[in-house]
Amino acid sequence: MNSRARSCAIRTSHVLHCLLEVDRSGFRLLDQGSAGGTYVNGARVAEHALQPGDVVRMGSTELRLELEAAPEASTLVGAAPPPVKAAPQPVPLKQLVGQAIGPFAIKKLLATGQRGVVFLADDTAEHRQVALKVLWPDVAQREEEIQRFVRAMKTMLPIRHENIVQIYSAGKTGQHVWIAMEYVEGESLTQVIRRIGTKGMLDWRYAFRVAVHIGRALEEAYRHQVIHRNITPANILIREKDQLAKLGDLMLAKALEGTLARPVTRPGQLVGDIVYMPPERTRVNAPVDCRADIYSLGATLYALLTGRPPFEGDSLPHVIANIRNEQPVKPKTYQLSVSDMFQDVVMQMLAKRPEDRYENPSLLLKDLQRVALFHNVQV
Repeated sequence: MNSRARSCAIRTSHVLHCLLEVDRSGFRLLDQGSAGGTYVNGARVAEHALQPGDVVRMGSTELRLELEAAPEASTLVGAAPPPVKAAPQPVPLKQLVGQAIGPFAIKKLLATGQRGVVFLADDTAEHRQVALKVLWPDVAQREEEIQRFVRAMKTMLPIRHENIVQIYSAGKTGQHVWIAMEYVEGESLTQVIRRIGTKGMLDWRYAFRVAVHIGRALEEAYRHQVIHRNITPANILIREKDQLAKLGDLMLAKALEGTLARPVTRPGQLVGDIVYMPPERTRVNAPVDCRADIYSLGATLYALLTGRPPFEGDSLPHVIANIRNEQPVKPKTYQLSVSDMFQDVVMQMLAKRPEDRYENPSLLLKDLQRVALFHNVQV
């Protein structure tokens, strides 16, 4: 930036999210390490050169960069140009409660995520309750994003497993792109981990049961040659009635072979929660396979055992550097009661090099079965 550059801080609810720097060359957005992240056109960014029309999102706040063009000389005198009719503004997603999208009557807000908002809705055509995920408006307005969305849905629709949240249907109705999914009455692991700080550590067997259930989900996905690429505590749901763990948010999944083997995300784009990413996913164009999912599940199990992810940092570059270079502290440092055998499994899942992890989910489940037999644990 030259000496004429100016900057302003952008805050929501007194939280500093990012800085906007302006000079003769244009506008540059700089994330300030906010917990929720800064997003441009649906993609999380650390630094981004803004262009007119770009949509910036911080939490539930959205801003669009619009430039007011200088009037041409011919418009300074004489007749005024005809007024331009403004395009209709999309309804804020949280205001959809009480409305309908196609056959889905929206009842209440369930969660707000990086890609959209999840509602509890009644499917009036199939006479069932569904979790209806409606994507952020900036995704629905971009044809490229729609095509990526369609490919992701085609990848996941054929998969059926008790430990995977079932996708019923997906589509675009008016200005809204949506996914209708199985409604799981319970809570996410994010909510479980938050309670650890106030109510104390969980019994390690809770994390072990999650490991087995989601390991089975990954085994089924692997059988279909699909990787999830976004396993985080927020994407694992625990059903209240029987404590069954279910893997959700499969829209970022990628088919590994066949006609659907094309990227679902943009080249170089980081998606998901950074602290649960494997080292290879923090690098551009690095090969990613099922061992990346095994790492992310391991990072989630680590948080269940310790109340924190394996790596943290003061800024996004610091977190990425720790993921790439540092070794996680063993869970028993935080909770002495953790099984040595289970700790060894989790630490192998968190190996820096993919070749040092379990080669596939079936081998992971084999070791988990040994832990279950040794400790006489039923899942």
